[in-house]
Amino acid sequence: MTGPVTDLIGQMDIGSMALPSNIRYGTAIYRRGAVEFIEETPLRVEAWAGGLDGSMGEGGGTRRRVELVATPDGLQWHCTGNPKNHQIFCKHCVAVALAIAATKTRQ
Repeated sequence: MTGPVTDLIGQMDIGSMALPSNIRYGTAIYRRGAVEFIEETPLRVEAWAGGLDGSMGEGGGTRRRVELVATPDGLQWHCTGNPKNHQIFCKHCVAVALAIAATKTRQ
């Protein structure tokens, strides 16, 4: 996977975008292999993240649909788990971003 979304993911500092708890939980989701890409284009990535058994610390919780989009203003995101008009970079977004970054480093 290459293109503007992967470039933006490579440039971003997840630590400044997400709460420490979301980084920890999102990393657990990613490490347990619970990211499934639905659609990948250079400008847009859509994926399922989560849906695992266990505690939140182990990456457990509900499966959510995440969309990351490259725009002229930078990276935009949406997770179906976020309330309307409250677009935090949640654990599901973190997991998808880590999966994208891992895919890019393998190329």
